[in-house]
Amino acid sequence: MATKFKVGQIVRQIMPPPIQGTVSAFKFDEVGGDIHVHVAVAAEDGTLHDRSFREDQLEIIGDQGEGPAE
Repeated sequence: MATKFKVGQIVRQIMPPPIQGTVSAFKFDEVGGDIHVHVAVAAEDGTLHDRSFREDQLEIIGDQGEGPAE
């Protein structure tokens, strides 16, 4: 089987861009004991979708009306 890679090439993992949105709610998972953060995320067409993440999967980059945190 052939490969497109050569020894010595610099590569990086292909990943989707990170989700970015505004915290909309919090839910406590009584089974796992985790706090889930609900984030309003805008789709390409402008519609908002709610996504749920554990706290350890997110980082703060700013507050509403601010740019990214330094």
